[in-house]
Amino acid sequence: MNKTIVVTCSLLLVATQVDSATVDELIKQNVRDATKAYQKTQPPAQQPTSPARLWIHARNDSQKKLAQEILDKVAKLEFKQWQIEQKPIQQVSAGPPKSQLRYFKRQDQAHAKELYTVLRKLIPQLEIKDISANYEHVGWIKPGHFELWLAPELTRLQSQ
Repeated sequence: MNKTIVVTCSLLLVATQVDSATVDELIKQNVRDATKAYQKTQPPAQQPTSPARLWIHARNDSQKKLAQEILDKVAKLEFKQWQIEQKPIQQVSAGPPKSQLRYFKRQDQAHAKELYTVLRKLIPQLEIKDISANYEHVGWIKPGHFELWLAPELTRLQSQ
């Protein structure tokens, strides 16, 4: 009788055995989910530890001139206890159909809104885009990373 139980248990174990790759992936997914849940309970940091970085993405040479105007105007502004480091203007062949200010970390929301308020005076159709859900766990994107994507039809800035 004991041999029958042992054989039956062995057969059940073999029949229900899951490959180790599936188990490893399930464990990794559980860790990712737990990390996300934990981070949602943590209060966002008040300020980035280094200056914020503003990257501007322009479609062509004339937009690169507009981008430089934007950088010049932003450089003259005083933000509430934080500053913006200007990064080189990026020329891109594609992007969103409307001008967007993007931020990548949830803790940057307040600064993004402040920057958006300033930029909207120059680009009235500007949208703000929170893409932190996709980039919160990306280590090479640091807090304070902002991108301004210029719409293809943007040819001049609003005069202040």
